[in-house]
Amino acid sequence: MSPFVSTVTDLFSGDLASVSAEIHNLRAALLTSDVRVTWEEAEGLSPGEIVTRYVAARGDYGTQYWLRTLAAEHDAGQPFGPRLLDELDELDGLSTPTAA
Repeated sequence: MSPFVSTVTDLFSGDLASVSAEIHNLRAALLTSDVRVTWEEAEGLSPGEIVTRYVAARGDYGTQYWLRTLAAEHDAGQPFGPRLLDELDELDGLSTPTAA
């Protein structure tokens, strides 16, 4: 018997209740993560959360791009005061000190 058939047979002959519960738990976790992401997109992240997540996302350029987009939206809504994109640039080492 092939290893695949043996594994599938073991799954179905084993404790089906535990397999069903595991599938249910995976589905619940997936739905919860989808709801969390949707909530964050609808509510937006605070500037502090954007910076914290940006630092945590080192090397994950897709997430950093998304966070930069959120920072740009925040800066567009806040014409006065410190710019969040400037802070992210400083974290990346992209800003240069101004001459005094």
